[in-house]
Amino acid sequence: MKYEKMCKEILTIIGQENIVDVFHCVTRLRFIAKDKEKVDLKKLGEVEGVLQVKIVGNQIQCIIGPHVGEVYEDLCKVGEFEQKPEIDEEVGEEKTEKKKITFNTFLEGLSSIFMPLISVFCAGGMIKCLSIILSSCGILADGSGTLTLLDAIGDAPFYFLPFMVAYTTAKRFKLNELLGLMVAGVLMYPTIMENAGSGINFIGIHITCYSYASTVIPTVLCVILMAYIYRFVDKLIPKNLSLVFTGMISFTVFMPLLLWIIAPLGNHVANVLSVFFETLFHVAGPLGGAVFTGVMPFLVMTGTHSTLDPIIIQNFAKTGMDYMFPAFFLNNFAVAGATIGAALRIKDKSIKAAAISNGGLGILGITEPALFGVCTKYKAALIGSVVGGAIGGALYMFFHVYSYAYAMPGIFSIASYADKNNNMLWMILCLAITFVVSFVIGFVMNKEEK
Repeated sequence: MKYEKMCKEILTIIGQENIVDVFHCVTRLRFIAKDKEKVDLKKLGEVEGVLQVKIVGNQIQCIIGPHVGEVYEDLCKVGEFEQKPEIDEEVGEEKTEKKKITFNTFLEGLSSIFMPLISVFCAGGMIKCLSIILSSCGILADGSGTLTLLDAIGDAPFYFLPFMVAYTTAKRFKLNELLGLMVAGVLMYPTIMENAGSGINFIGIHITCYSYASTVIPTVLCVILMAYIYRFVDKLIPKNLSLVFTGMISFTVFMPLLLWIIAPLGNHVANVLSVFFETLFHVAGPLGGAVFTGVMPFLVMTGTHSTLDPIIIQNFAKTGMDYMFPAFFLNNFAVAGATIGAALRIKDKSIKAAAISNGGLGILGITEPALFGVCTKYKAALIGSVVGGAIGGALYMFFHVYSYAYAMPGIFSIASYADKNNNMLWMILCLAITFVVSFVIGFVMNKEEK
């Protein structure tokens, strides 16, 4: 096992008999311990591979990074724990304290819905990048069969977004995933789509129809409510009849109500949010870009950047471009530049090598190791990330840079900024300036040798 040594050290420090349960999220191992006071947090944070340790509520959280899934798998084998495929906020909580709905639980819920879809969006986005390159270079003519098929493959994840979101939402809220897909199927049914803009009469109720293709919020809201409705109905039906009648009653009685009220409300909320952010950026201009990109390291560290995923995904699905995604790309280069700059002033060779490696990951699109492993320990790296990102954010808004495909914001996704004008050229310039400014600040300001 690749992480066996690391896992054994963690279990020794926490105490295997002291662990009630263990699971993981996107970047963290999460332990629920019988007695947190028995754990030497400082020693735990010094384990090689653990970037940082935090106490959040009743949890001991070890920040590992994007490879946390592999570490968790090895940990379960070493400690003989039951392996769980996703975060379950209720696991172990009833043994320590009453479950509370907080902003953190909201973020974790949002993350559990959208994070599983990132690989699909990146696949579609990178195929769109390839399509853009082939078209821009004249290798494939517009309208050719090959280009048409590539566009269809790249666009598919966004057009059928309701089905994928329905699946992950149902999984998160403990509704049979196939019933979640059925909710999306109703929203995407041809009769509903064909009547978009008009309506359907259902026992005297006029249900206004919309096109829910490429939408996020209407599907999420409908599936969440259906999860509660289904469980409520299931409690009223005798167990020997539930298989036949629970689903029938839930969908016959309540799905029209969801179509009448909740789905249009979700559609309206999505449009309002999109217009709000777009107006804010266009009104604030470079100042808005500077503030947004400048605070991005803190958004990533606290996980609040996840709240923007529905808006960004819907922007790509609806218009084929987005004005917030460039900020994520620039933030990655700012963190990378500041981390590498600060690392060059570190005397310890092993720490220097790790810091430079973490900075390199930022260029590829992964910033958590640099943020938690370097920026939280070296103020120069954090300041460089913020200032460099702010300058880059102001520049990209000044040049009106847009992203044209949902591709992981790293160096290999630069093609997603190509258009028939100078969009990609301006983005490259913004990236270069961001990296240089961040690097210089990180290098000059870092006086620490240990």
